[in-house]
Amino acid sequence: MKYALRQISLSFSIFFISCFVATQLYADVDHYKNMLVGERAATMGGTYVAISDDSTGCYYNPAGIAYAVGDSLSGSGNVLHKMKTVYSETIGTEDWVRESETLVPNYFGVLKKYKSYSFCFSYVVPEAFIEHQDLVFNDPLSTVKIYYQSLHSEDITYLMGPSGALQFGENFSLGLTLYYHYRSFMRQYHYFLKSTDGGYQLYYESNKQREDGLMPKIGVQWSPWSLLTVGMALDQTFLFNATFQGNASIHNTDNSTGTASYTSLMTQTISEEKRKFPLHLAFGAAYFPTPSLLYTVDLDYYKAQQKGRADVINYSGGTEYYFDPTNAVRFGLFTNYTNLPQTDSTTIAPYEYIDIYGASFGYTSYSSSSSLTLGAIYTSGSGKAWLYSGSTETRNMTRDSLTLLFSASSSL
Repeated sequence: MKYALRQISLSFSIFFISCFVATQLYADVDHYKNMLVGERAATMGGTYVAISDDSTGCYYNPAGIAYAVGDSLSGSGNVLHKMKTVYSETIGTEDWVRESETLVPNYFGVLKKYKSYSFCFSYVVPEAFIEHQDLVFNDPLSTVKIYYQSLHSEDITYLMGPSGALQFGENFSLGLTLYYHYRSFMRQYHYFLKSTDGGYQLYYESNKQREDGLMPKIGVQWSPWSLLTVGMALDQTFLFNATFQGNASIHNTDNSTGTASYTSLMTQTISEEKRKFPLHLAFGAAYFPTPSLLYTVDLDYYKAQQKGRADVINYSGGTEYYFDPTNAVRFGLFTNYTNLPQTDSTTIAPYEYIDIYGASFGYTSYSSSSSLTLGAIYTSGSGKAWLYSGSTETRNMTRDSLTLLFSASSSL
């Protein structure tokens, strides 16, 4: 009987470890549109490939900056970015909840306009996740008295670099951006489990990771007639450095036999394996039925380059309306589909499959030389999570996020 209880307790511990491994918070590599960048672009669902006529165009389509009306300085900050993921009834009848809260300015750009060409330097944070988590479960199973988990993780990706665009006549432009890609990741995690027989298990893990690379982006824009503009951009990130170092230790005390026994294990993992980023091809069209109204749509195609990833097509659409020359509102819708292959009856843990949908809204007030934008972005999705290591059993999951946006720009 004691042996059976000990096996149940051990299985419970393994479950928690595998559950955490399946749901640990990295920058979300399973989705490509986790944070929208810029003021006009973000509040129109990130639909900007066929517009891009300000410094934000360095990120979406550098060809668009050739049509900037003048020199400008702009920056945006996510006043608040919160995300919550819930895995239903994962621990007995208890839900597994994971939350992230971030305050990170995610864009800054300076644009210099000449007669037929433009230059720009921009700084972008397309991914930023910062998580603090403390979970306590009392008597989650008949053999477990208490389970405590503590987690702190930070995962931020930065892009920075120059852009240039050249205008050919009135209707065609070509642009190029060269970003330096830098990613910094760290996580410290530990849990404590105490069984009803007095034994305990203590686990500690510390991981650090860094990536360095380059992301070239080339773009074109064409206006076949005055009311319509189309654009296309192509980019891919190439890493020249990737380092990962992980340290973990686990300590056990077993009292199930009546005599305490103690075991301890420490491990270290070092890796220089480099991720293979997808080839990203973006298409966009913008239609201006009146001087005060704009409709725009984008299609983003991601061609997977890494084993275990699927090709993805994301869609977005947005509109902009000027009440008068100094007040404008925007609205956008977008998808953020997973890049993991479709699941079937043979799918085993660890695995998550969730598609996400988003909406954005913004208001901009203009003066003669500056603008101020306030906006909000909300995303939501539901899917399935395979949490038990090696098992085909699933749990329902939901993910919601809210971003409050503040942005300012000024003509130089």
